[in-house]
Amino acid sequence: MSSTWTLPDDVVLPEPPADHPGPGAPVPQHWSKCFGCGDDQPTGLGMEFTTGEGLEVIGRFEVAKRYQGGPGFIHGGILMTAFDEAQGMACNAALRSAVVTAHLGIDFARPIPLGAVLELRARVEGTVRRKVYTRSEARIVEGPLADPDVIVGSSYGLFIVVGHEHFAKGKDFADGLPGNDQDISAV
Repeated sequence: MSSTWTLPDDVVLPEPPADHPGPGAPVPQHWSKCFGCGDDQPTGLGMEFTTGEGLEVIGRFEVAKRYQGGPGFIHGGILMTAFDEAQGMACNAALRSAVVTAHLGIDFARPIPLGAVLELRARVEGTVRRKVYTRSEARIVEGPLADPDVIVGSSYGLFIVVGHEHFAKGKDFADGLPGNDQDISAV
C-alpha cells in the first residue's frame, strides 16, 4: 500500500547550509536524552546518522528484542519513532533549526524481524514558510531478511520550525536539559 502525498505548489527546496560537511559526515545527536538518538538514553533506539547527498541524512539502528510487537517482529510504533527521528534529523541538518512533528504518515511494506539492522534515508522535500515537508524509506541492510534493495517501510512528514522558547514549557518536567554542545538547532 502506498499513500498519496502531494507537495504544495509553492514548496521551495532549500539550499544545503553553507557549513554542510558533505556526504558521509556524522550528524550530531540533538539531545543526549532523546529516545531516538540520545546516547544517554539506555532504552532508546540509539540511532546514529550521517549526511547523505543534498538534504538527506542516513540513520541506522538494530531492531533489539525490547522493540518486539508481534512474535519475532518490530512493533509498528518503534518503526514510526525511527521515521520521526530520521525526518526530524534531516530537518535539523538541512535547516539548522529546531522542528516539531505536525504530521507523520507511514506505510508498512514488509515485516521487520528482531536482530535486523535498519537503514533509514530521510530527506527534506521542500519548505513553505515554517512548514518542512519530508520523506523517508527504510531497508534491512544486515541480519535476518537483509536485502538493501527492498523498501520495508516508507514515511512522509510535515514538520514545523519552532524557536527554542517552544521547549521552555517542558523544562520543569525534563530529565536534564539539552546544552548547546548537543543541540545542532542552536547553530
